[in-house]
Amino acid sequence: MASSPYFAAIDLGSNSFHMIIARLSNNQIEIIDREKDMVQIARGLSSQGELDQEAQARALTCLSHFAERLRDIPKSNIRAVGTKTLRAANNSDLFLQKAEANLGHSIEIISGYEEARLVYQGLSHSIVDTKRQRLVIDIGGGSTEFILGQSNTAHKLESLSMGCVAYSNLFFTEGTHPSEALNRAYMSACAELEAIRRPYLNKGWEIAFGTSGTMKAVATLLKHSDGAVIRYDDLCLLMQRLIEGDDLNDEKLPILRRAVLPAGIAIIKAICDQLNIDHIHVSDASLKDGLIHDTIGRLQHGDVREQTVKQQVTRYDIDTEQAERVNNSAMQLWQQVKQQAEQLPAVSRTKVLRWAAMLHECGLSISHSNYHKHAHYLIKHSDLAGFARFEQFCIASLLRFQRKKIRPDEFASIDSSIQAAFIPLLLCLRLSLRLNRRRETLSTKLKLRIEQGVYILSIDSGWLALNPLTRSGLLHEVTQLEAIGVHLLLEEAL
Repeated sequence: MASSPYFAAIDLGSNSFHMIIARLSNNQIEIIDREKDMVQIARGLSSQGELDQEAQARALTCLSHFAERLRDIPKSNIRAVGTKTLRAANNSDLFLQKAEANLGHSIEIISGYEEARLVYQGLSHSIVDTKRQRLVIDIGGGSTEFILGQSNTAHKLESLSMGCVAYSNLFFTEGTHPSEALNRAYMSACAELEAIRRPYLNKGWEIAFGTSGTMKAVATLLKHSDGAVIRYDDLCLLMQRLIEGDDLNDEKLPILRRAVLPAGIAIIKAICDQLNIDHIHVSDASLKDGLIHDTIGRLQHGDVREQTVKQQVTRYDIDTEQAERVNNSAMQLWQQVKQQAEQLPAVSRTKVLRWAAMLHECGLSISHSNYHKHAHYLIKHSDLAGFARFEQFCIASLLRFQRKKIRPDEFASIDSSIQAAFIPLLLCLRLSLRLNRRRETLSTKLKLRIEQGVYILSIDSGWLALNPLTRSGLLHEVTQLEAIGVHLLLEEAL
């Protein structure tokens, strides 16, 4: 359980940065504070994919303000995530170093799939209706997420590259007539929706929800709305007003919101037309609320990542007994050196190693030849619920270098800034695989220590004498690891 009842979630969206503070009391979550800043970092993304200095400055200022509110909340109770623009920016790694320093907390970059899952989690915990099939739509600054689900379970998740800020930059340029800009944005959104239209219509839903600031702003503008629903007929009238040159100068909306709202209206109109929607119920809950529930779930042994790994084990028909043997040996080795190993930022090293051990043979579902490379590809490019992009990268990289020769030029794909922290995990996994090649329970204790930068593996000489092939493999491992500057010594204990 958490050491404090207070939790924080920070959503670094393409249009707005959001922060909510929640309190957990008697298993009920109460939102006690909210902060929002329309940073619009998507406006600072150049055609070359670089996040400009002005957008970075706006973002860093906002995060510095957020940091003040986070001071008294334990780090384990805080989650911060970045979405579409930070996924796309070529220089996001450099920006994240500054952003994490200003926020005082690590920031996870999540996939569109994970973004959609968290949006659905936020909505599903905020409404009473549990029986009806739902369509949930979240229009962000850079992407729009579509989720079909029932109760707390999402069945279908998609993220499309269309958002109110991105479309404003693309279509609503200076000198473009409003009607032309709206038409181009609308047609582009329709084209994006073609990819999901038929599968979603075939699956069907009983009620549609909108969870974004764009949805709430549109509902606020509609004549017959109390802010809780967007009706198609009213939406068409609003679209017509824009075509005729109405600039929507409604004082109820912030100026920055008004600037990107026409693009948002065009996107909503396209969604309604392509998916045959006549009204959308507007909800206050969104990704940040889902993030709070997900964080509490992790602390209460309800970590969705554990379920995801189990699903992958089943999906790829992995030999669970062998996976557990490899996991047990890797954990035995890791527990002896983890205090001396450098920290890997933003991840639980023990969990990453365990997940890699459980999934190390997933590539066998494709081919035995070079199955470590297949495993790397499968994990790196899969939509894995609950996982941040960096976590997937770490697991996939462990699987890529789990066996055979390590080429230094390929190992350079691991950024030099984290190699020193990554190597102890890789060492434990590779040694465990060597020791468990017979696919039998090990009958010897393993001792691993670090002395003056050298890893020393101590194993009973009597056991090694009975297992000469394993001894030969371990000596070969010494040579393999030297290629990446890792010094390993095999010590035969009496």
